[in-house]
Amino acid sequence: MTSDEISAYYKNLPKVQLAFIQAFYESETQKIINIDGVSWHYYDSQTDGPVLMLLHGGFADFTMWIHQIMAFRSDFRVIAPTCPGLRKATMSVYSNALTAIIKKEKIRHLNLLGYSEGGLIAQCFLREQQALIDKVVLGHTFFPSTENKYYQHNFNLFRRLPAPVTTWLFKKFAQPDKEELEAKTVWQDWFRAYFKDLKSNLTKPIIITHIDLMMDFVRNYHFHPDDLTSWYGKMLITVASDDIVYKYFEGMKTLYPFAETHVFDEGLGAHSIALISPKFFNRRIREFMEA
Repeated sequence: MTSDEISAYYKNLPKVQLAFIQAFYESETQKIINIDGVSWHYYDSQTDGPVLMLLHGGFADFTMWIHQIMAFRSDFRVIAPTCPGLRKATMSVYSNALTAIIKKEKIRHLNLLGYSEGGLIAQCFLREQQALIDKVVLGHTFFPSTENKYYQHNFNLFRRLPAPVTTWLFKKFAQPDKEELEAKTVWQDWFRAYFKDLKSNLTKPIIITHIDLMMDFVRNYHFHPDDLTSWYGKMLITVASDDIVYKYFEGMKTLYPFAETHVFDEGLGAHSIALISPKFFNRRIREFMEA
């Protein structure tokens, strides 16, 4: 992102926040790996310390982690992939791409933070790569459920429509939740600007990719509390009490009875607390990672 683009989206923000955003993009270090003919971009801080891999939410990219990258890169080697538009969007394809990145970078152990949709792939990837992963944070996410009908009924229309119509409709109706917009924090105005910024970059392949990833997860995956009995790592599950996915919290605790849990208070940003109230979110993640 250029300086002009930054000012266009964020021109009304306080100078200190503009400087923060500028510093992030000026220090941005992305790499590219080709996997089955598809280019995957991933941020790599290339700093010393334990590896912390960040998996972004649905319809987002690695930039949603701006607050976490800036906060953790001095103590961790932060790697944050962006899921591209995929010809075949499944959890397996995504997981294979993560494995390819890890092999390319010669990573032997890592910590994993999956947020929202990123938490779905984190659950799948953990089951495939238990020996590789030391700690996992499942942030504001859910487990496989019967909600495939919801995704099927609400999103199949986007697949059938011409690309310009699909992107126009999705951008028009995709809005933050009321609980997110009502959070009164210093980063609220930035979050609103970032949401518009993010929507401006959406394309039909990206939209369909994330729909298909969620469909694959709820349709084809079935987890059990005994899945990870041989894993010796640690897990933290986070959610907010006013989060749209809070209804899955008891089910997540049942599925992962060994996990630490943390429920954030209402009014901190609900499903997007990592973006809207990063001070609270980052503090809890650091406590877990450094314990």
